[in-house]
This record gives sequence, C-alpha cells and structure tokens, in this order.
Amino acid sequence: MTGGRASIRPLEKEGAAMAHARRERFWERAAPALRVVGAILLAAGMVHLYGDLVVFDARTFGARAALSLGDPRVAGYVAERIADETIAQKRDLMAYRPLLVGTARAVVSSEPFRAGFRRAAQSAHTALFSERAERVALSVPDLGVLVRNALSHDPALAARIPASLRGNVLTQPSGRGAKALVALVKLGHRFRRNSVLAIVSGGLLLFLGIAMPRDRRRALLNGGAALATTAFVLFFLPPLARTALTLSLHDPALRPVAAGVWDAFAGGLRLWALVLAGVGVVLASAASSFASHVEIEEIARRVWTRLQKPARTWQGEIARAALLTAVGLFAAFRPAATVFGLTVVAGALLAFEGLRELFMLVPPRLQEAAQQAEEALAEARKKGGGWEGARTWLHFAIVGLLALGLIAAAVFFMRSPEALPETPAFTDACNGDRTLCDRRLDEVVFPGAHNSMSAAEFDGWMFPNQELGSVSVLGHGIRALLFDVHYGTPIGDRVKTEILDEAASRATFEKAIGKEAVDAAMRIRDRLTGPPTGPRAAYLCHGFCELGARPLVTMLEGVRDFLVENPGEVLVFVIEDYVAPEDVAAAFRESGLERFVYRGSVTPPFPTLREMIDSDQRLVVFGEKDARGIPWYHPAFETIQETPYTFRAPEEFSCRPNRGGTTAPLFQVNHWIETTPTPKPSNAAIVNAHDFLLARATQCQKERGRLPNILAVDFAMTGDVVAVAAEMNGLAPPGSPR
Repeated sequence: MTGGRASIRPLEKEGAAMAHARRERFWERAAPALRVVGAILLAAGMVHLYGDLVVFDARTFGARAALSLGDPRVAGYVAERIADETIAQKRDLMAYRPLLVGTARAVVSSEPFRAGFRRAAQSAHTALFSERAERVALSVPDLGVLVRNALSHDPALAARIPASLRGNVLTQPSGRGAKALVALVKLGHRFRRNSVLAIVSGGLLLFLGIAMPRDRRRALLNGGAALATTAFVLFFLPPLARTALTLSLHDPALRPVAAGVWDAFAGGLRLWALVLAGVGVVLASAASSFASHVEIEEIARRVWTRLQKPARTWQGEIARAALLTAVGLFAAFRPAATVFGLTVVAGALLAFEGLRELFMLVPPRLQEAAQQAEEALAEARKKGGGWEGARTWLHFAIVGLLALGLIAAAVFFMRSPEALPETPAFTDACNGDRTLCDRRLDEVVFPGAHNSMSAAEFDGWMFPNQELGSVSVLGHGIRALLFDVHYGTPIGDRVKTEILDEAASRATFEKAIGKEAVDAAMRIRDRLTGPPTGPRAAYLCHGFCELGARPLVTMLEGVRDFLVENPGEVLVFVIEDYVAPEDVAAAFRESGLERFVYRGSVTPPFPTLREMIDSDQRLVVFGEKDARGIPWYHPAFETIQETPYTFRAPEEFSCRPNRGGTTAPLFQVNHWIETTPTPKPSNAAIVNAHDFLLARATQCQKERGRLPNILAVDFAMTGDVVAVAAEMNGLAPPGSPR
C-alpha cells in the first residue's frame, strides 16, 4: 500500500503541472484579447459618460448650443433664417435683405441673443428627450426687440420690423432617417447608465489581461499600448465623424452648419481621449522602465517593416494598400490635420520616453525590496509555510491595482465639471458687476424709484414723483420699481378711475395724495363725459387716474424689452395694488413679462443673482394689499420690512420699524420728503445727495441689523441713489475707473 501511494503522488504532481501549464497557455492566449476588449470598453464607456454630461444634461446642452453660435458657419446660417422670417412677415423689407442679414449677424453674436438661445435650447432639450417628443420648436423669444435694438441707427428701417416677430428654428422628423435619429437619441438617453457598466467591465478585463500572464511586465506594456492606441483612435474619431455627418446631408447649405454644431458639442471628447491615452502611456512607460531602452525603437521598426513588406495573404495586401492610400490621400487633402495628428503622436512618444526615464529611478529600490521579500519567502518555505500562492497573488494585485488606480483617477476627473472645456459665460455680470453674481437676493442693495409710474416725461401727468417713468429709469441703473395700479376706463384723452365707494376712496386718497390733488382729480372727473373709448383695464395711476395714467400692460412690455436686452439684470417690483391679483397676472401674461417672474420661495435662503439669471427668473414681484392665488405674486410685508415714509423735513428721518415689523427677511428704506400733493425736486437734491443718503442707509443698517435691500427715493435722476447702492454693495460707483 505504501508503494502504491508513492507511485500515485508523481502522477498527481504531473497532472497538477499539466493543469497549471494549460491555465498558463489559456491566459497567454486570452490576455491580448482581454486587453484589447477592455481598452475598447473603457473608450466606449468614456463616450457614454461624455454624452451623459454634454448631450443629456439640459443645462450643458443649452450652453453648448449657444456656444455653437460663435462659429461663423452657424451664425451665418441663423442670420439668414432670421432675415428670411422677417421678410416673410413683412415682404416690403425684401429690398433691405442684405442689411437685415448683417444686422442679424450682429444680433446672433450678441450676449442677449446667445443667452436667450441657451435658455430656448434647454427647453427644446426637455421636449426632444421626452417620451412623446415628435417635434422640436426652438423659439428665440422677443427677437424683434433685439433686431430693433440693433437697427437703432436706422429708425426708419427699425420701425418696419414687425413688433410680433419671433425667431423659430423648427425641427420635425421627416422620413425614416430623421425618425431613426430621434429614436437613437432617446435610446442613448435611456441607456446612458451603461457607461458605468462599460467602464467597470473594461477595467476588469484590462486588469485580467495584465495580471494573469506570466510575463506581467510585458503584459503591462502591451496593456498600456492597447489603451493608448484605442484612445488615439477615439481622439481622431470626432473629426472623422464630422466629415461623415456633413457628407450624409443632402442640403449643401446645412453641411457647414452641422460641422460647426458638431465641433461645439464633440470637441471636448478629444480632451477626454487624451486623458485616456495618458493613462495608457503611463502604464506602458512604467513597464518599459524595467527593461532596456530598445522597446519603443523596436515597435517603430516593426511597424515600418510591416508597412514596407507585402502581406502574407491577398486580403492582408488589400488592407495594407487601402490603409496606405487612405493615409496618403488624407495627408494630401488635409495637410494641417495631418501635421496636427503627427504632432499629437510625437508628443505622446516624448511623454512616454520622459515618463520611462522617471520610472527608471524606481526599479533599483523595488529590486532591493523584492530581494528582501524573496529571502523572507525562502526562509518561510524552509519552515513549511505556504507563501508561494500568496506571493503570486500579491504580484497580481500590485500590477493590476496600478492600472485600476490610474483608470479610476481618470474616470473621477472626467466626472468632474473641470473635465469639460469651459463654456464662456454669456452673462459675466449680474446687475452690472460680476462680484454680485454669487450673492443672495437679500445680500444685494437695489436702487429704487418710489411711485415710478408718476413721471414728468408723460404729457399731462400732474404732481409727478419722478423725472422719468418706470421703463426709462431702468436705463439709468434703477433696479427696484414701486408703483400703483388702479382700474380705469378711457374716456376721450383721459382715464376715469373706477371707484366702488367714492366716499371711502376719497378719504383714503386724501391721506395719500392730499386734498388739493383729490379736488383737482374730481374737477377733471366731472368734465369727463361721453361713452368710453376703450375697455376697463388696469392702469398706472397715483390715487386718481384723472391726474395721470398709463396702461399697466404698456409699462410691463417696456420692462420685458429691457430684460430681453439685458440678460444679466435682476429687478424687484413692489406694487401698491388696487386691482384683483388675477388682473395683475393677466397684464403680466399679455405683456410677455410673466416668463421672467421669479417663481421660487421668498423665505431664506434666497437664490443668488446668478441662479436667478441662469433660470431666467429675474423679476421678483410683491403686492402690498392682495397677492392671493398667484404663485409668483408675493405679499409684500410678509417678506419686506420697511421704515416710515411720511417725513416732512430732512431732520425727521428715522429708521424705526413700520410695515413688515422687524422679522421680514428683506429691508426697504423709504427716503423722500412728503410734500403732498406736490413732490419737490429741490428736496430730492438735498436728501438724495451722496453723503446724506449714504449716511442714512448706513445708520438704518446699523439700527435694524439688516442690509437695506431697497433704497426707494423720489426723483431718482437727482442725487446719487445708484452710486450709493453700489457703494453699499461694496462696488465702485458707476463710471469710476476700476
């Protein structure tokens, strides 16, 4: 029996050795395929990841779409479309088409247009990737405002531009190809999570292809080379795909446009490819540093020899001839791109050589550590320890973890916002200064105009509080408008105030505008005879519309135009409302201003100005009396605390609490001398003076413990309210050198 067991043991050892040899042969044969497939999966995962960040994220998509307008090919096409649509709406403009195209180019390259286009593209993105998306309408709102503004040097031509002009780029799937494209985009959106699966599985296969063969140094070298080669193919893929895309279009006019848009979206993928290639170069140089300096020369010599010698089969010879022909033609027709590609490859080779030199400093220390480890393992084996398997797996782990660690670092970098090429900000200043962009709404001072609708610039307006009206003062830096809204009915050239209870209303308005003004209004009212010349509507009036009135919708349209032309501005409205909330909302809707209103919460923490601008919710609206039922219309004195406002002389000014108590998060300083019914610019010259106004604003900030968010004054064009607000914001006064 003893002899039988002794004869079996050699057979078992021989079988184990054969099994081990078979495993080694399997891994030696499978490792190259694992490395190549792993590198391809990693590259595919990177493409999915890039698409997730650039194509499938609405904000990034909008930014990239707006960025494409900086390409002359795209800008020219859009300008042509704008001009054609303008002429379609008013055919008499056909004679001016060259001028319209030139103007449209200026509009397209302007900040307001690109900011509006970015937001429109975000909306279109949501529609495109919805499950029921069958068409996409990309509308650039208020394009007429921008065109008229650009044509301001030619008022006669600007007057011909239709006020209702809108620019639309309509995309509707037509035919099998377009529908398949939309279906493909949706499919990519649905399966974008595959990027994680591809990256993990690719990294695992690359790990196995490097760690399992016996010669792990050469496996690491080949794995790095496979990864770098795949990444370089990915680097040159975007321009090749762009060429294929443009050639597939039947309309020659669309080819340069498609190329410009493609470059805006796919250009960043080349940076990612270089990062992935860098990982491969590091791995290969680390492996190469353990050998002589002949490997890179050997690889180059083998490639050149293979290109020179005929292939062994006719199929290989055809492939070799086709490759040489394609490379030669590409170099002949695209010399700049060829030089660029050769420069990239040469740079990678130089980086490889430099990294290998650095890694050459490491092996002596590693060899010393390995020798000590070998001695320890030999001693352990003498004592019967089972260290051989542990040593093998330790080698696997060290080699594999190097590859996985570098890949993980690359993926971590690519998931960060810094991995994408920086998109230029289309709005680099908020309310006139970039330092305000990251401040919350309650951290900003807004210069304001009290009774901003009551202005001397309007014919027939009695007892005005301002030199210029609500829209005009915005052009001079005012960013908070306080105004009154009443119901009125036009009769002839005047507007009759709609009063339900004349006795009660008279007492209220006498307190607000004085008995003299009420008497004057009633005398005018008595002379208004005849039928109405227009419907009952909401008007801007101070107490009585008989003393002066402007349609609310007209003013709101002017504010809308201001916001369209100035995409970096945030405004505040405080409305003394004598009309129902739904009628205020109807006027906002009719004017087109509703799309700019802030729809978030008016409780801390407030959004930053940048967040409001990015979401295009740039107008915060408060109502003093009744703001119920309209989500974006907020009760004023639940959010705003204020000072008194009935000061008869400058020495009476105080910072005592008034409406809104002392807990509301925003703070309004009322700063004017009450001389009803006749506001006096001479008083404004005193109290709006820089030092006087700054001293009071600073004192109120100290007493109330809050930054004055609204500095409301009469005659805002007199004195320095805009400069004081800038100083309270910590900015240089407007117009001063920076």
